[in-house]
Amino acid sequence: MTTETFHPDQLQPGQSVGPWRILESLGSGGFGRTFKVECEGVLFALKMALRPASEDKEVEGRVSHEAAALMANASHPNLLRLYAVGRWPHPSAGYLYFVTEYVEGETFNDWRARARPTAAQLVDIFLAAVLAVMELHRRKLLHRDLTGSNIVIRKGDNKPFFIDMGSVWLPGASTLTEKLPPSMVHTLPPECVAFLRRSANEQGEHFDAGVAGDLYQLGVFMFEALTEHHPFDPRKLPAAELFAAIETLVPRPLHYLNPEVPESLSHIVMRLLEKRPEDRHPSAEALHQALWEAAKERKSRTWKVPLVLPESGPPPVTQHEQEERKARQEASELRAQEARKQEAEARSDKQALEQIYAATKEFEAELVTLEQEQARRRRRRWGVAVGVGVLLLGIVLSSLTFPAASEKGSLLVSTLSNSRPVRAVAAWLCVTFSVGCAATPIRPLPEDCPPEAVQSMREMNLFPGAYLAIIDINQPGDEGQVGTYQAGPIVSRVVTEGMPSRLPEGTLLYGQLWTEGLTKWGRAAAYGRYTEALLPDGRRMPVCFTPNDRTGLIAKIEDSKPGQTLLPRMWSVLATELWP
Repeated sequence: MTTETFHPDQLQPGQSVGPWRILESLGSGGFGRTFKVECEGVLFALKMALRPASEDKEVEGRVSHEAAALMANASHPNLLRLYAVGRWPHPSAGYLYFVTEYVEGETFNDWRARARPTAAQLVDIFLAAVLAVMELHRRKLLHRDLTGSNIVIRKGDNKPFFIDMGSVWLPGASTLTEKLPPSMVHTLPPECVAFLRRSANEQGEHFDAGVAGDLYQLGVFMFEALTEHHPFDPRKLPAAELFAAIETLVPRPLHYLNPEVPESLSHIVMRLLEKRPEDRHPSAEALHQALWEAAKERKSRTWKVPLVLPESGPPPVTQHEQEERKARQEASELRAQEARKQEAEARSDKQALEQIYAATKEFEAELVTLEQEQARRRRRRWGVAVGVGVLLLGIVLSSLTFPAASEKGSLLVSTLSNSRPVRAVAAWLCVTFSVGCAATPIRPLPEDCPPEAVQSMREMNLFPGAYLAIIDINQPGDEGQVGTYQAGPIVSRVVTEGMPSRLPEGTLLYGQLWTEGLTKWGRAAAYGRYTEALLPDGRRMPVCFTPNDRTGLIAKIEDSKPGQTLLPRMWSVLATELWP
């Protein structure tokens, strides 16, 4: 059957996408529609983006991201095998799709409601799911959306399969969301909620839940599977209360919610739901081992009872449970307080080390520059300085009269130190031999750009060129605001504002800033140099960029103070072959 169609929603049973004949629609979400398809008598699943890249790059990016995650894990028995990737109806401009093996079954949530499983049945599914997560972590991937709706239980053998890999974090791939991992709110780990509260007003931030985040979500999944309840119910708690509960409260232990839940499984899940990541199981391997040890009890009668709550709901809270939960809550709060104290101390130590490091690097840079300049001066002036020094010494000796020494000591030192000729000799000693010279702020002298930097910039065709950059990527604020800077290393980021640029958007420029003892147009000024660029594709290259204009100087804003230089947050940078 061949019918002209132009959108995935128009595809009907009997139509084809390449060699794949559609049998039925399996549903759709915000990013793609999934079909049951057939090719040469074999069943497959086909997922297609709902919009092409020309209309919505995020949607196509999500689908291509999921295909890449499946390709990276094609050999695992609990992850769908990827068979093909293509576009429809046009091979280069159509809707992106990928084809996987078809698993006949139902989502875990539907299976759990229908099958009324026992603890023995559930622990088998838990073990298989954790094995799949172990494989993801072994490959440095994170799932980030481990829920019962994203797991299919295969008909016949109850084998679980992860069916939605669109949220998987891949090394080197772009982040799908700015602030949160793309999962359901009530499954977010406490550290993610704390991050969201702290950074509510920050732009461009995202949260890396790491391995501990996946383990927490496995805990939520197991809690719901064993009790038919959420640790913290999003249907009963407003968002603010839900976030507060996730971050601070210890949920009711599973074996109190449902007395049929084996205590060994309850303890495993409660550890997964700990507030501090370091209090959870250290890895998926450790979790698998704990489940394996608990599963040795599976032959007992208590493990073969369907875990179904009575219609009356969970049993009432006893005094023993209250005491136990209070002890858990106090222990959790004590660990959280200790963690905050350690974090504050670590931040303080880190800031001190960063200040020492920055001061050391600045001192090293200035020392090298000073030594180079002094060496050049000594070579140029040595002959003249020696002659002038001999002449000055002769004048001094001929002009001095030496008083008699008193009982308290000689006046020779005082006479010499106040003598104008002697001050001239002191100046000569300072210039010639660096004796008794007071330290002054020094900026680098003009010099040629290193040949390798010139060559790399020519290869990228950066001459001539002016580029716009945010001065310091570590300072918050908008581009139009004023920033406060100190002398030392800086990292700037190139912005293009949508205009064509030979230096790509997001390129990082590493350089040095000097802020004291400099003037421009009669005003205090700062001077900068950039010596290295990190391109968005990961390439590093030596460069020579100077800020603002050919002088390398930018006038400070009038309210600047010593040690606190005020500058615009953005300035232009120029590619140069000669440091000004």
